Amino acid sequence: MLHSIKIALLAGANACGLSSLLGSCSWRQKRLLILCYHGVTKSEVQQWNPSLFMHADVFRKRMSLLQGANCNVLGLAEALNRLADGTLPPRSVVLTFDDGFADFNNVAWPILRDFGFPATLYLTTYYVFRNLPVFDPALDFLLWKGRGQELTWSEINARRVLLDPAGRQQIGRSIQAYALQKKLTGTEKDDLLKDLADRLGLDYCAFRQSRALNLLNKEEAKRLSAEGVDLQLHTHRHRTSTYQSRFSQEVLENRDCLEILGSSHVEHFCYPSGVYREEDAQWLQESGIKSAVTCKAGLAEPGSSALSLPRVVDAFPLTKTEFVGWIYGTSSLVPRRTQAPETISAVEEVATELLPRHDHERIALP
Repeated sequence: MLHSIKIALLAGANACGLSSLLGSCSWRQKRLLILCYHGVTKSEVQQWNPSLFMHADVFRKRMSLLQGANCNVLGLAEALNRLADGTLPPRSVVLTFDDGFADFNNVAWPILRDFGFPATLYLTTYYVFRNLPVFDPALDFLLWKGRGQELTWSEINARRVLLDPAGRQQIGRSIQAYALQKKLTGTEKDDLLKDLADRLGLDYCAFRQSRALNLLNKEEAKRLSAEGVDLQLHTHRHRTSTYQSRFSQEVLENRDCLEILGSSHVEHFCYPSGVYREEDAQWLQESGIKSAVTCKAGLAEPGSSALSLPRVVDAFPLTKTEFVGWIYGTSSLVPRRTQAPETISAVEEVATELLPRHDHERIALP
């Protein structure tokens, strides 16, 4: 009910010109809209998880809306400096992308170049140096592809499982637990995915070649950095820790890899899945990090903490009406939940376990 009322209020404000008026006033000019994207794709993974992947056509329309509203799309560092100085231009926006899925290179970045928009890519780096499908989302995708089948895998599960939504969730957790118990490496996890695909009659070779759930490889990341994409921190294995030494190690390994990939000013951070604690901000500050973004919806203001900046996740089920409302600032004024469970939980379901939880397989850094 609250969501329906919100949409109706925003639609009315947009239609009568109130949103546009708000977007042109000094109130909006003092505030910064930071948008968050994950994957932008033309493949069927968008049907599998629309909360994580946006279709390329929809993304292009979003960029057209920014252009049509005369938004000033700024680089992250410039925008944060101007936010602090009070010199933001009207309707300032920053575009950020989490994780670094391979389709950023051949789908999202060409669209951004068409519009002349800069972007920050918060890149998690473990799989960048391995060029394999990311295990957990790939696992969930393969089970989705095999939906409706029955899976018998005695080594993983004692009974036959029907791959309906509940069954896919149950067997997925069992496979993850098996991989964790066996302390499988990234390569061994990939073998496990191939075994699953074979059992489901799926062409795993074609899936790997599509790179639908791979991250950027080293060469792509280096070229994107050279072309102006701002590569920034997202931890090495897409995880944090309640222990400072482990938390800081994730940031350190991530930073080392980003510098290898050509990023020269690595000082901005994105909390994996937007989950953060007060201690995290203190540890980031001690590591020399200047800013950190969350997935808490809102506009960044002059008084916003630089290490817990709000950000709007532009993904299903965010509507065009709500998106336009965020451009002008109207969406920040209407009633809303403190979090958007439909968006954030759907992202966390895949993304919180994006990378391995164990430490024994570390990258050899030159």
